[in-house]
Amino acid sequence: MREIIPDLKRWKAAGKIDIALATIVETRGSSLRAAGTRMALTHEGDVAGSVSSGCVDGDIIAEMEAVLSGKIALHHTTFGISDEQAWSAGLACGGSLKIFVERWDALHDYLIAEIEARRPVGFATRLDEPGHLLRDDDGHPRGTLGDESLDRAVLADIAAAWPGPYTRLKTYPQGQVFIEVVPPPPTLLIFGATDIAVPLAQLAQTVGYQVVVSDARRAFLREERFPGAEHRLGWPQDQFTAADFGPSWAIVVLFHDPKFDIPALTLALQSRAFYIGFLGSRKTQAERKSDLLHAGFSEADWHRVHGPVGLNIGGKRPALIALSILAEIVAVRHRRPGGMLSRPEAQ
Repeated sequence: MREIIPDLKRWKAAGKIDIALATIVETRGSSLRAAGTRMALTHEGDVAGSVSSGCVDGDIIAEMEAVLSGKIALHHTTFGISDEQAWSAGLACGGSLKIFVERWDALHDYLIAEIEARRPVGFATRLDEPGHLLRDDDGHPRGTLGDESLDRAVLADIAAAWPGPYTRLKTYPQGQVFIEVVPPPPTLLIFGATDIAVPLAQLAQTVGYQVVVSDARRAFLREERFPGAEHRLGWPQDQFTAADFGPSWAIVVLFHDPKFDIPALTLALQSRAFYIGFLGSRKTQAERKSDLLHAGFSEADWHRVHGPVGLNIGGKRPALIALSILAEIVAVRHRRPGGMLSRPEAQ
């Protein structure tokens, strides 16, 4: 949804409010677009987004036009079955897409508002009849799927997937519902402007993370070392509060110095950050753990810390350590084990 918001806002400002929306609700096999990807079409013929990089967009636009003309109220269809049938089905990548087409309604406006406010939001769409359900970051629901027991079940599933990212087409006794939990764009906070922090900041920005680097040592925290990142010069406890770190934040502590490590880890553990990583040997991990337990944190709190930080990919150079750290962050955010895709346990 985020990619087409500028077009949607421009259309609405111009008075183009009769809009059809196509959403990928399920993918199987190879697919160029993920579940949750959307395409929009106005009554005037303006198009935003793509559900297939072009190979089935024409067919979907025809379905969207039918919705806008009133010929159908909503529609879902599947494109692509197997590699052999892919070309005849129009899906050159050989995967399968299930796409749902409907008319824009008022709850989509609330979805956009939550996304633009950089708050996590849950959104559910019923496929067999019109109905949407939204859940905001405070847990408040809006809308309905047309059945109270279905609303309760879906809200429970949204809460279990919070704060996302999460997409799933799920079948309930009342029918199929597409569930999304859309988090804000992720932010990586790096405590410690070290030699590992330099490639870590670069890699994180490359994959779409906003990056903040914090250090009390001015000689390390220089613009030329961290272009494009936000700089916070000072002690951790003077630059941040735990409330600053929402569920879309990842925090990595690279100082390897207790006078910096402890306040940084304290802030991280008091926050809702989805990932906390701490650089250091197992001996250092044990020392910091002991200090934090004596300060009042629990064993459960410490289990939130990924330390030693990163995936075991080998390599000792700063860039390779940075790669292992970022790979672990991405895996945790997407609830994946972080193993090799060729191994069954990593699927």
